[in-house]
Amino acid sequence: EAIVVPPWVALAVRPRPGVWEYVRVNVHELVVEQLSVPEYLKFKEALVDG
Repeated sequence: EAIVVPPWVALAVRPRPGVWEYVRVNVHELVVEQLSVPEYLKFKEALVDG
């Protein structure tokens, strides 16, 4: 799953069954950061809220 809120792209990655990892990538600076579940959900809310 991917969420795009410029300049960020947040990704939900499932490395194995039952395990999810959340990261965000700044596409301008090519920086990758780990996200907590609440931080990832904020990205989803930002997409819906506009």
